[in-house]
Amino acid sequence: MTCVCLLTNLFPPVVSGSSTQSYHLAKKLSNLGHKVIVVTAKLNQDDLDCEHIDGFIVYRLNSRKLPKMKISLNFPWLNSMFSIHNIRVVKKLIGLHGVDVIHVHNHMFDSALIGSLVSFVLKVPFVLTIHTIIKHNNPIFNLILGAFDRGLLKWLVVRRARAVICPDSNVLYYLKESFRRSKGSLIPYGIDPRRKVSQREVQAIRDEYSLGIKKVILSLGHLHALRDRKDLIAAMPEILKQHPDTVLLIVGAVTINDPIDQVSALGLKKDVLFAGAQPHERIPAFLELCELEAHWLNQDEPSRTSMGIASMEAMSYGRAVVAAANPMSFGEGILASGENIVIVAPHDPDGLAAIVSDLLADDVRRTSIADNAATTATKHFNWESVAKQTLDVYHEALRQ
Repeated sequence: MTCVCLLTNLFPPVVSGSSTQSYHLAKKLSNLGHKVIVVTAKLNQDDLDCEHIDGFIVYRLNSRKLPKMKISLNFPWLNSMFSIHNIRVVKKLIGLHGVDVIHVHNHMFDSALIGSLVSFVLKVPFVLTIHTIIKHNNPIFNLILGAFDRGLLKWLVVRRARAVICPDSNVLYYLKESFRRSKGSLIPYGIDPRRKVSQREVQAIRDEYSLGIKKVILSLGHLHALRDRKDLIAAMPEILKQHPDTVLLIVGAVTINDPIDQVSALGLKKDVLFAGAQPHERIPAFLELCELEAHWLNQDEPSRTSMGIASMEAMSYGRAVVAAANPMSFGEGILASGENIVIVAPHDPDGLAAIVSDLLADDVRRTSIADNAATTATKHFNWESVAKQTLDVYHEALRQ
């Protein structure tokens, strides 16, 4: 049995990809018989300082909630938990529970600095998962963040980790290019098995957003400067010409005004709907009612763009996914455009409109891609495999 401490600024009830992954990893490792503690930030006054959840213990430390800032893409759950007191608490918890490995999630938050420092002092190895590539669409912000990333974080966090887990090949490339670490472990995100969704849940969403019997293009994920859905919204007028009974439903926290202004300028207020941030347990119902999911990422060329957890979840629910993403995200032969995913070029709304319109018109082709997507997700993104590979990294870190 291994005792693991997951250290992260983001954990449920925070709604983010890394918080969801941390929770499910803790749950799976606990189910496999390992001892797990989670140390995270306390963001709400009502949150308990310590509680048992699904077989593991969660400790929430006092933290400071930071304001939304453009340099951090108006991220709504930005917080700081770095303090002398919290460092002492983490050291005490590591010793109290006999922790073998510290697993830090997200290199950019200050919990990573705590993990690196405590690891050094107590001689307990720490493993790092890099969830996000640090970059910005604003050149000045990008310069500042790049210096912070390749200067401070490179030496205080990334280079000190005993092992680094990368959820896709783009993060693996980022590890080599930005931090000069030639070795990383490519372990994809885990996705929960598809749960049965009742028609009552689906109908409730249709009623809530007055969808009627319209075809739904779903786009999952928070809206910020790097994921603004600009091309997808721009493609809607042409899509509506061929499929007038279609709606684009965007689910995620809206942190910028640009998409809303774009929808208004194009006269699409009835055709593009913003559902805002939703509890994770509602996502299956949103997926159930859509024809396809378009997790549109247009900040990079596909060879440097990651898939995203939302698209992987859509695949697991048997939905055709349209994305400007790297087909080699998870290695050779896992993703194949036109077979289990549809890879498109960024910055081409007309081309995107044609592809989406063809998919909406061809039920047979769309269903075939969706079925293959579900098979791929079941085989490669299941938690059994992800947990086993993660444990292998822990054991290797302990052997070094």
